[in-house]
Amino acid sequence: MESFMFADVKLHVDLSLLFTACLRYCYLPSDCMDSVVKNKGGDLTDITESFALSNVESKILETVILCMFNEDAECDMCQFEFKKGHSTGTCTSIVKRTVDYYLKRGSHVFTCFIDFSKAFDRVNYWKLFLQMLEEGSDACFVSLLAY
Repeated sequence: MESFMFADVKLHVDLSLLFTACLRYCYLPSDCMDSVVKNKGGDLTDITESFALSNVESKILETVILCMFNEDAECDMCQFEFKKGHSTGTCTSIVKRTVDYYLKRGSHVFTCFIDFSKAFDRVNYWKLFLQMLEEGSDACFVSLLAY
């Protein structure tokens, strides 16, 4: 990552040209899609503990795309993760303070928690891409994501 951060401006121009071509032609070179699979426990066959690390070029492209969308993106006020200045720790703190507030006043507190950790794996991406197109996202951009 440091080589990209401290590189000459010529590299930034070349990356800009590459990313522009990727968006224009809805294509990603195979090197941009490479990732390394890591596992917390060391057993790469255990998919419940595995995750993939993208290469630096992909991370830069993802950051550029994220910046394009974050300008207009509206987030739910109850969203805590993946939102600047928020975290699940903030959410946990609010829940704890709310429960403490009602318990100190003699009330009963009932809570329900839902684990959405596997929800991302069950997303119908084609429906998501169609919705993006219906909401006016650039077709080349959606095609690149689908690719």
